[in-house]
Amino acid sequence: MTGALVVGAGISGVACATAMAEAGVIPLVVDRGRAVGGRMASRTLRDTGTSFDGRVVDIGASYFTVSTPAFRSVVDDWVARDLARAWTDSFHVAGSDGIEAVRTGPIRYAAKAGLRSLIVDAASRLPDVWSSIDVASITADENSLIVDGERRSAVALCMPNAQAHRLIDASLMSPELDAALTGITYEPVIAVTAVFDEQCWDDFDGMFVNDDPVLTWIANDGSRRGDEAPVLVAHVNPVLAARHLGDPASVLPLVLATMRRILSLTAQPTWVDAHRWTFAKPMAAHREPFHLEGGRLLGLAGDAWADGPKVETAWLSGHLLGGELARRLRDS
Repeated sequence: MTGALVVGAGISGVACATAMAEAGVIPLVVDRGRAVGGRMASRTLRDTGTSFDGRVVDIGASYFTVSTPAFRSVVDDWVARDLARAWTDSFHVAGSDGIEAVRTGPIRYAAKAGLRSLIVDAASRLPDVWSSIDVASITADENSLIVDGERRSAVALCMPNAQAHRLIDASLMSPELDAALTGITYEPVIAVTAVFDEQCWDDFDGMFVNDDPVLTWIANDGSRRGDEAPVLVAHVNPVLAARHLGDPASVLPLVLATMRRILSLTAQPTWVDAHRWTFAKPMAAHREPFHLEGGRLLGLAGDAWADGPKVETAWLSGHLLGGELARRLRDS
């Protein structure tokens, strides 16, 4: 039998694998994407026709917060090594007619090289992380889990539960596992990146847009990255996004018109792009930190656990699942 497998190299998967490795169990980590990061995704601007080609933009998660000592130690290390930075504690709030207020809250953290760079850093400490590996099925016999024909001592599925559900054979589906996989609904999001020749809006860091049929959030990526580049990233209302997942670019006219109205933009962007996230955000989360089928060591972790959904709770879910899997493998 081969060793443990972690499927998904977002923050929960890398946290799970790191916890296992620190406990002396070295897993293989695989991800279907071309690079690690999952929904902590960043893209490098190319062929924009502006001077900002080569610049990184966050198109997935917008920021993260910290409330637990375990995650605090991870974030403090990132900050000490100049990978992450405290961004802001104040966001604007807008309605359909424009900006209404500024509200303070916890410190939000960003990363100079994009949030994905933090996952790249964590994954670099693991010996076996493979990208572009698309797991097709998970079955089992009397003794072990079988992933695409290969026996595994343990499997952690660190991804949206709806995606995990597609991989697991019906013969493995206990009532508890079925409830864990199907009990959470995910919202889609389309992230729209707009690059301008220069800033044509009043200063802000991030902006929640309430009660608007087109947008829910606008990030000033120049503020977030700390270089003041004139780049905005807007998130499309989930209801509208769901209708345009087959053609994300079709939302661009609506999005640009809404941004112009809310921010009183005085110029059009030079370059725009739309990226879809079918399973962007769980609408609720299980209170338990993770799910583990103890008999065959099949686990679930991610931002639909640990009372999320947040970047921190995704990390915590994977971290705790990894520790428990390592303990059970050592004791078996």
